[in-house]
Amino acid sequence: MPIPSYGAAPLSTTFLLVRGLQVIAMIGIVGMTANFVSEMVAYGREPSKEVVGTLSVTCIATLYTLVSIAFYWAQANIGLFVMCGVDSLLLIAWIVVAVTVGKPLSFLHCPALGDSTQAQDAIQTYSMVQSMKTNLGVPGSQLDLRAWAGFTKANCYETKAIWGLSIALCILYTVSALLLPTLFFKNKKAGYVKDPA
Repeated sequence: MPIPSYGAAPLSTTFLLVRGLQVIAMIGIVGMTANFVSEMVAYGREPSKEVVGTLSVTCIATLYTLVSIAFYWAQANIGLFVMCGVDSLLLIAWIVVAVTVGKPLSFLHCPALGDSTQAQDAIQTYSMVQSMKTNLGVPGSQLDLRAWAGFTKANCYETKAIWGLSIALCILYTVSALLLPTLFFKNKKAGYVKDPA
């Protein structure tokens, strides 16, 4: 089945490429945040609100993005504006996620965590003590995202990857929100009529 052109085949192909990149980035975020939730629960702590919020936004956005690809393929002309509106709302959601996740991580320097076991043990102990002070030592309390990212070098890089993918999704949703009305007007200008078949 050929890609619908909407009167501008290169823009249509670009839109589908952007949608594919969005799905790939969101699958990566879902995997990393779900892993974090699992590990935080294993430590006996409630997952941080930033991680849970990111996971929630990502799941909803992934579902919409997958459905919108089928909707786009069905050549729903006026539906392009609906998708543009939803993409704009998701852009706002991704900006909030990027700012919320990035705020506690902006000064965290992953290479400084070191590779030695003693350094990691010291960092883990310090981070856990700081988190416990923040949470008043209540079992089951939320774990601070900065403390979690500082546990290990791997946690630090994974958390920064989530932040980076969130920023990338801000850019991708901006592009898709701009492409959709452009495709509508190109389609209208070309006088494209959908085949009844």
